[in-house]
Amino acid sequence: MTMRESRRTSSLDEDPRWQLVQRIVASRGFVNSSRLSEFLLHVSKASLSGEGGSLNERTVGEAVFERSPGYDPRDDNIVRSHASRLRLRLQDYFREEGASETLRVSIPRGSYVPVFEPAEFDPYTPVHELSGSATAPPQRPSNASRTPSRRRSTTVKGLMICLVVLGAAIVVTALYLRHQSLLQETPSHKLWTQVFRNDKQTIIVPADSSLVIVRLMVGHQIHLQEYAGGLYRQATDCDKPCDPRMVETIESLRYTSMSDLEFAVKVTRIPEAIPLRTEIRFARDLELKDLKDSNLIMAGSQEADPWIAAISGQMNFVLHDDPSAGVLRVENRQPKTGEMREYAYNPHDPQHRGLATIAFIPNLGGSGNLLVIQGFTLAGTQAAADFVTSRRDIDDLFQTFAGNETKLPHFEILLGTIEVNGMASRPILLAWHVYP
Repeated sequence: MTMRESRRTSSLDEDPRWQLVQRIVASRGFVNSSRLSEFLLHVSKASLSGEGGSLNERTVGEAVFERSPGYDPRDDNIVRSHASRLRLRLQDYFREEGASETLRVSIPRGSYVPVFEPAEFDPYTPVHELSGSATAPPQRPSNASRTPSRRRSTTVKGLMICLVVLGAAIVVTALYLRHQSLLQETPSHKLWTQVFRNDKQTIIVPADSSLVIVRLMVGHQIHLQEYAGGLYRQATDCDKPCDPRMVETIESLRYTSMSDLEFAVKVTRIPEAIPLRTEIRFARDLELKDLKDSNLIMAGSQEADPWIAAISGQMNFVLHDDPSAGVLRVENRQPKTGEMREYAYNPHDPQHRGLATIAFIPNLGGSGNLLVIQGFTLAGTQAAADFVTSRRDIDDLFQTFAGNETKLPHFEILLGTIEVNGMASRPILLAWHVYP
């Protein structure tokens, strides 16, 4: 380290803004999130060192997320998604642990340069407590020409109008509250309020369709241990003749399906969704801690999302979609009376019958929930997505849980589907399990 760099580091350590950043990354909300901590440390250090002008999505991606030099952020939104999470996590810090801090730091939208500001007042303090005592408005002079009887008549009319308006407001309010009460008692409302929570980040994860193409090219699936660390992109392993350069090109792309994107958009538009707590993230950018700490909505089978392997141990209906490992099927680990132990899927069935599953289970940390939609085909996944977003289907199936304040229990559903011209018809309920 040069003398100039040493002086700069010493000066930074004495800067109260840098000291604030150090306290933030040591707090409960950041200590277990290394990526968010690295993000905040990097942009803060660059800004406080006079290098804020170099901060943009590409440079942050290269420095913090180890993206290759000159990569195209339009094909990779990892910086944007983490910036959204960082903004929310900073808000949480200053609302809770850092409520007494005299400085505030934020990352404005559209920028990656942190802004440090003094905490002049509590933003949650009512306005009247900040403005001091209010003075009474000046009295308007009375109209001497108006007779007492006329004033009384006007007062009575005004009073009657007020009573009518008040009565109408009471009726409208009562009807609204009744409607809200009925809505909150429906199973579908209970499901989505457990998936979307103010205290949890909800991550929607479309399938990585690039993996499906790669599997066809190399002859085998990519397992989670290779996928999570990105090892599968470092060396191409083909079970049959293939073009390694073409495989590497496909692996670098971020393909997903239209049905998964349509499902993601539909989910974000349901009334219970919380936009500020929701993000869509590519499967490749997930981390194990996301499955422990967040609520997740996952679409696609293990072939297109190896993270399914991390949670399949919690499932009863397990979809086996690797043709090299045997017959394609859904395993029923604990069949009830009348259920089969296995439901086979034939990709060459002339009637185009398919299978799909829906799982609403705890996340790996037990502090949140996972909603997993799977199918052997895009049409199968679409059928499951339509079923779970249909309030009628969920409310009919779980009607015994309606009309009370209890939570909707975790559950799994097995559906049979028929594909017509690439689209799924209305699914058939084959089996379902509810867990205490």
